[in-house]
Amino acid sequence: MSLLATAGISALIKYGPSLIRLFGERKGGATEKVAHTIADVVEAVNGDTSPSSVAKVKATVDSLPPEVVGEIELGLAQIEAEREKARIAHDLGMHTQQQETLRSGKEIKTFRPEIARRHSWFTVAYIFVMELLNAFDYGSGANWEIALLIASPVLAWFGFRTWDKFSKQGAS
Repeated sequence: MSLLATAGISALIKYGPSLIRLFGERKGGATEKVAHTIADVVEAVNGDTSPSSVAKVKATVDSLPPEVVGEIELGLAQIEAEREKARIAHDLGMHTQQQETLRSGKEIKTFRPEIARRHSWFTVAYIFVMELLNAFDYGSGANWEIALLIASPVLAWFGFRTWDKFSKQGAS
């Protein structure tokens, strides 16, 4: 089985029976019948991409008219591309709106620094109080997790980023 054929079958399994049926019903005619046949087999394998499941779907797809199957695969790929384009447009819109909000008005520009300033004092007060209590044998001192939680707005204001932020951008 060629790599291209396996990728096409795996893509059909990934799209799922509902989307395959929906595309077939939208086209109608022979495409609808073939789409329902493919969807039934994809539904039977239940999202499993093991070699035996892929072989079962491939055997069914090979018995169907190749031009109609190609039309279905192309149509589903276009739907997937449109979904990805919409997701990217949504993410860009959200980012743009966030940047406009941050750049607008004096209230926003003074509100975030005030929160950071307040939390820096809260953090210092927490650490001093807890360590002072520890010095008089009350408690075990400041907990660094709680101190960092209280300090998180300060760290965010000064540009602290978590490891997951870096990993999303591909940096380590």
